[in-house]
Amino acid sequence: MESGSIEALHRGKTGKVSDKWSSYLAYYDRLFRPWRDHPVRLLEIGVQNGGSLETWARYFHAAAILVGCDIDPRCAALRYEDPRITVVVGDANGEDARQRIAALAPQFDIVIDDGSHRSADIIQAFVGYFPRLAPGGVYVIEDTHCLYMDDFGGGLLNEVAAHAFFKRLTDVVNFQFWSGQATLNTHLHTFFPVKDTPAFILDGWIDAIEFRNSLIVVHKARMPGHDKLGERVMVGSVAQVQTWGGLFGDGST
Repeated sequence: MESGSIEALHRGKTGKVSDKWSSYLAYYDRLFRPWRDHPVRLLEIGVQNGGSLETWARYFHAAAILVGCDIDPRCAALRYEDPRITVVVGDANGEDARQRIAALAPQFDIVIDDGSHRSADIIQAFVGYFPRLAPGGVYVIEDTHCLYMDDFGGGLLNEVAAHAFFKRLTDVVNFQFWSGQATLNTHLHTFFPVKDTPAFILDGWIDAIEFRNSLIVVHKARMPGHDKLGERVMVGSVAQVQTWGGLFGDGST
């Protein structure tokens, strides 16, 4: 375990309680390393006892602001010595909390949803806060095992649950290859009224989606657009096996 890593900081933490699954910790070190020495702006939805905000503050030593939001009114009693940490008490999907969060930071580099874990809330939060990510930012949804539970509005075969929504977004990442077959409005009509698909999806801001055990991570593109494959880069001068790779590149038949 690397000294100063998120895992080391979490396991050695005292004071306010922070509750994370062990598999998250090493992964977060890889995911968040590019921001560690930068003035990161972080939003965490659902802070409970508030300990995770202290861990983020120690890890992101150059952070500009760390905002937590929790619906539990008891979170108003949380106090921090670090002036970069602020807790907004309220429903993150409610207009009042949204405005107070926006007043603290109009954009974030990292958003972590550790809130209610209910499918409807997760989708609503994603639609509301992903547009507030800075280009190149990451949006993390924790404890997505709950999406397979009926009590959280999920279920394996539930076609309107959040896991089904994010699986549908994997097709959006590859829209350039099927755009002649259907529109994004049609593709996502299960979740949004036709013609009401969020603009950030239509504009191509979703760059990549990762599914891990109990985590979903959505990466925001640095530039909008659906032509994500880029130019084809073919090098070398000897084509001993095949003279032209076609659409599929090396190894196609």
